[in-house]
Amino acid sequence: MNTYDNEIPKRIKKKESRVSKAKKKSKHKHQYAECLIRYKNQDYYHDKEWMVTELKTYCTICGKVYDKAKNSIVTDYMTPVYTSLGRYYHILSSEELYDRYHDKMPVFYKDDDYNGYINLEDLEK
Repeated sequence: MNTYDNEIPKRIKKKESRVSKAKKKSKHKHQYAECLIRYKNQDYYHDKEWMVTELKTYCTICGKVYDKAKNSIVTDYMTPVYTSLGRYYHILSSEELYDRYHDKMPVFYKDDDYNGYINLEDLEK
C-alpha cells in the first residue's frame, strides 16, 4: 500500500478562476473623452425611423466606449425640477443633445457591427 494516499495535503491546489475569462486585456491606461454616439432606431409597427443620440465617454487610444462621465461638460443634461408633488429630473432629448453639443465634442455613428468599440478613424469633425 502506498503511504502517500492516506496523507492530508499541506495546501490545496489552486483552481482556475470562473469569474473572469478575459483574454483581451488593455496594455494602456485608458484616457477618457466625451463624445456623442448616434444610431438609427426603427419602429417597425408604425414604419418610422429616427436618429438617437447618447452622451458617452470613449478611450482616445483604443476607442472603447463607456457610460457618461462624472465631470461632464454637458451640465444641463439632467436638470432637477421641483414641484409640489416632489422632485423629478428633466433629461435632454436626443435632438436637443445633438443640436447643443455636436460642435463641442466628437460625434460617432454606431453601425450594425458595433461591439463596444468605436472606430477612431470615423471621427466627424
